[in-house]
Amino acid sequence: MSENLKNQVKAFYSIILFFRDLIMTDKDNEVPNQEKRKFLKLLGLSIGALSLGSLSAERFFVPTTRNKPVMSSYPKAILTDTSGTPITVSQIPYANTDTSSYPIMVFNYPLQDEPNILVRLRGIKIPGGVGPNGDITAYSGICQHLGCVVPLVSYNPAKNIPFEAQLIGYNSSNWPTYGLLYCKCHGSQYDPTRGPHNLYNSGPAPSPANHSLPQVLLETDSEGHIYAVGMNPVNAVIRGHLWQPNGETYGSEVEEEDLSGGTPLPLYDVTNNIYRATIVSSSNGPWPGNYY
Repeated sequence: MSENLKNQVKAFYSIILFFRDLIMTDKDNEVPNQEKRKFLKLLGLSIGALSLGSLSAERFFVPTTRNKPVMSSYPKAILTDTSGTPITVSQIPYANTDTSSYPIMVFNYPLQDEPNILVRLRGIKIPGGVGPNGDITAYSGICQHLGCVVPLVSYNPAKNIPFEAQLIGYNSSNWPTYGLLYCKCHGSQYDPTRGPHNLYNSGPAPSPANHSLPQVLLETDSEGHIYAVGMNPVNAVIRGHLWQPNGETYGSEVEEEDLSGGTPLPLYDVTNNIYRATIVSSSNGPWPGNYY
């Protein structure tokens, strides 16, 4: 049995013990407390409903307008704040090995209904990263397992282990140095330091679609502005947004993104055909300053 599976079994057993204790009285540990029993019953019904809902979760995240072509190729989009002002490299905050909180920075690309998570890791040259030190990158915020999206998929830095990850055995001794992009739906894990090959620990939500998160291709100009220009062809393309010959959804036969359905990004520069990808941040802007 793998170490990860052992940890999951331990976590599940702990939950069972917790709920056993939950329904017992404090006095004699023999007669179940009726209020607690009622709570446990409602909790069980809720968990059952969530489990059934997850079987068809993707239909809630993939727009019904798919297969209506809106763009023929990847747009070039400049990253801006909510006021429309372009963001520069120096304004992107760092995460490091001691980070306990980090701003949620999300922008849509290549279409308006497809979120991505922007991160910057101090001291790490990320494969496919940009900036003077190659430490800035962005990954699709759509989980490769069943299509759950931000905020269910989020970046949890070094000192911020989500409760759901603790249930499957993560703690301060085995949580990765720079944290993980973690999906709270079923526990899929992605390492932000690895660029296009970011799938971590084989899931643990097994699925033919459980591949690395697609990485956004970024570019910068002489003024430090950041542009999204495509998706890294090295790894899987955006879930639910594929051209799939012979019915293959992932793998070597996937040839290109199918930019169908959804809504195109708003134009930023009509003359040069540059679109705008607005970063929505939990810091709420204006951006707090330079991070060099």
